[in-house]
Formats: sequence, structure tokens, C-alpha cells
Amino acid sequence: MLAGGPHTYQLSPESNVGGEVYERELLRRLPGHGVKLRLGLPRDHHVAHLPPGWEVDVLAHRRGLHWTRSPLVFTPYVLSLLRRGRVDLLRGHSVRHTGPPLLLGRALAHSHVPVVLHHHHLDPRWAHLDAGILRRADAVITVSEHSRTELVAVGVLPTRIHMVREGVERPPLSTGAADMWPGGLRLLYLGRLETRKRPEVTLDALAQILGRVDASLVVAGEGPMESELIARAEALNGRVRFAGRVSNAVKWCLYDSADVLLFPSRLEGFGLVVAEAQSRGVPAVAAAGTATAEALDPGRTGFVVDGSANGFADAIMALSDPARRAEMSECAARFAERFDWDRCAAEVAGVYRSLVDGQGFRDPPAQSR
Repeated sequence: MLAGGPHTYQLSPESNVGGEVYERELLRRLPGHGVKLRLGLPRDHHVAHLPPGWEVDVLAHRRGLHWTRSPLVFTPYVLSLLRRGRVDLLRGHSVRHTGPPLLLGRALAHSHVPVVLHHHHLDPRWAHLDAGILRRADAVITVSEHSRTELVAVGVLPTRIHMVREGVERPPLSTGAADMWPGGLRLLYLGRLETRKRPEVTLDALAQILGRVDASLVVAGEGPMESELIARAEALNGRVRFAGRVSNAVKWCLYDSADVLLFPSRLEGFGLVVAEAQSRGVPAVAAAGTATAEALDPGRTGFVVDGSANGFADAIMALSDPARRAEMSECAARFAERFDWDRCAAEVAGVYRSLVDGQGFRDPPAQSR
């Protein structure tokens, strides 16, 4: 089977962005489960060596193509794939970037090749638009029960939704990066410094516990809130270190040295950072109301709290007890064994195969019934 479509991601081994990690790790493994790939990548894709089972077409666009322009850029490519019989299935890694050109290209080509969209979460700003695109796909693969529930609520047929849990890389244990922390209980925030991730909550929680327990925080990531957070940290007497954007290797060094991961994001389709930290035995504190609760076992491997600084501070205080933290650490490592990229790829390949074989294909048109 040959699956393919246009792509906006760079698929670099150094990317830590959740969606890019998902694509990189999934696409690397799909050929091992009988799915070869033809990918239309941006000209600055940074894939130096093609994995076995990949065929790449270098397209004219660069990384960062805005989704409003993608139909103009990607539809001709989709048409060429279909008219030349180069794919058995069209796959889209982003609902807005690739969904419209895949669906439009198929309609223009009068093709019956199935379209599969991979979905992580609904952004409230674009929920109605995304829902309209997703309802037209033959199948939607999502990464959590939380996201599946969201999709049903916006009208996607439950029979077309497939929940496939994400995986976690497992590089060898590192020597760590303990010197990144000024001292005390080592707290870690890792992610984009943007409004939806709410990184300011970690600083406010640290402010509340200082004086009751010795602790410090490393903030790893970049984004539009960076200057604001640095200014805010000045009142915390050097107990916060900003690491900026970190490489994949440094990310795992941070996990291997951290005592507690703080993850206050209010909009997540899975919470890959939490799953990764759990795989290293790092208890996590996450905000309620997102799929992140599925990436840990609340009360046993970490805490899901109301999202306020008070809630995070109380959880940090509970985890400042070394015995309780050690118990949760052991449970976290065991719990994270369920997150496996090879299993993820096998299940995704099964969905693709059922569509190509004609099982689970979209409902037939009314006139053919």
C-alpha cells in the first residue's frame, strides 16, 4: 500500500513540537507495517537521509506555509498523485493545512481514493471550520478519548473516528542536566511560551511555595511570552532559569534530572510532554480539562489539578516529600510503558488497510443505496 500527500512539517530529528514529533515517529515506522509513503515536502525539509519506504517530492513551498494558501499550493500536487495513480490513500497531517486540498483534489480528479486526516485537538478559534473539514474525511485518526469526544460533539460520525494512542521515544538514559537548576526541588516546564500553554502558572506556583520548601524551576522553550516571563521571574531571586529552545538530546537530559514536571496547558489533544516525562519516572502536575489526564494516572503517577497557581503549588508541596515522589516515580515509569510508537504505527496501518480494502469506507452516496 502506498499512502501520501503534501506536508508542511520539516520532520527534523531535532524538532520537539508535539505534532512534528508525532509525524516524524509515525512516518518512520509505517513502512515496517506495510505502508510505503510518498510525501510532498517543503524545499527546506531538512530530511538528510530518507528512511526506508519513503519517496519524497520536493515542492516549491517553504516551511511555515499559512493554511489559507495551502489549497493553491497543494491541490495541484494532489491532482498529480491521483491522475498518475501514485497513491492508494491520501493522508493529511493537519486538518486545515492539508484537509481542503486533499478533499478538493480528490473531487476534481473524480477519484474514490480514501482520505484520512490525523487530528490532535480542536482549537476554539477554528473549531467550526475544522469540524466541517473533518466531517468530509473517510476516517479521522485522533490521539485520545478526550479528542474523540470532541469530534463526536461537532458532528463527526463515531464510526469514522479511530483513537490511536501516541508513543514515546526511549533514548538511553543520559547523565542529566542537574546543573541547570539553582538548587532544591527541581521543577521543569517544557513547551512553547504562549498563552494557551499558560507557562506563567509555573512561576506563580513557585512563588507560593518558596519559603516552605527549597525549589527552583527550569523553563525550556521559546515563544511570544518569553520577555514577559523573564520580567516576572526577577521577583523570584534567581530561582528560575530560562533554557530557551532545547534540542532533542537536551530535552531528555532535562527529564533525566527533573523531580517534577509542571504542565498547566488548557488546550491539548494528548500531552506528549507529560507522557515523555512519565517514561523517565518524573511525576507530573497537569491542568484539568484536557486530554493530558490520559497521559498520567491521577493520584498515582502525578496530579491533575484545577489549573490555578494554588492547585499547582499544593501538588508541588505533596511531591516535595521524597518518599511519595519516589513511589510516584516508579508508578510513572510503569504506566508509560503503554505509550509505544511501534504499536501506534501498527494501529494506524490497520486503519489505512481497512479503508483501502473497502472496509470502513465512507458511507455510500444516497443514490447508490
